[in-house]
Amino acid sequence: MRGLEYRHTRAVRFFHWWNGIAMILLALSGFYIHAPQSFSVFPSMDIARKLHFIFMYAVAAGVIGRLYYAFISKDSKNFRPRLADLGNMIGLMKYYLFISDELPDFGEKYNPGQKSMYLAFVPLIIIQGITGFILYWPTTFNHWAVVVGGMHVIRIIHYIIAWIFVYCIAAHLYLDFSEGWANIVGMITGYRPADFHGHERKRKAELLSAGAEKSVDG
Repeated sequence: MRGLEYRHTRAVRFFHWWNGIAMILLALSGFYIHAPQSFSVFPSMDIARKLHFIFMYAVAAGVIGRLYYAFISKDSKNFRPRLADLGNMIGLMKYYLFISDELPDFGEKYNPGQKSMYLAFVPLIIIQGITGFILYWPTTFNHWAVVVGGMHVIRIIHYIIAWIFVYCIAAHLYLDFSEGWANIVGMITGYRPADFHGHERKRKAELLSAGAEKSVDG
């Protein structure tokens, strides 16, 4: 397609939507279990618990599948943290907080914020799964809860991580919609405008400027 770049493969798009939808439903069922009177989304606690476990397995399968694909397709190189990411994060935040009109050209598929979020998801999901099993079978896994201070500590950890996921999803949606529909459509079709952030235009302008200076000097 002219003027478009193929940015996301079918597998990347599949796992993105699979994990995104499953995590949203997992959060909704979890909040109902936590406070059924104030968050009455499901018809009964039994249904909410069953759905919560189904979506938990769906997220686990999606994350394992995405990790497997990342390694076999060499997509894992796009997630490697770099020392420069620390400095680039400042430019990224300035752009999304509307302090700067220009998004830095990171020279990579994912920006530092995306890499940090995706890399943090894996250990957080593992912890969430472990604490979830302890809460579901407190008698069987009570000795695990004692290690961290008791069942109330397990509940707090599970609850805090749930909110971390909610905030990450909310931030992800905000950033996507603030970038415009081309970004959303790109995760559906796989294609996005090649010069989405204007970096190509900037590079061409710099080359033209350098060429003009050379001709003047010559």
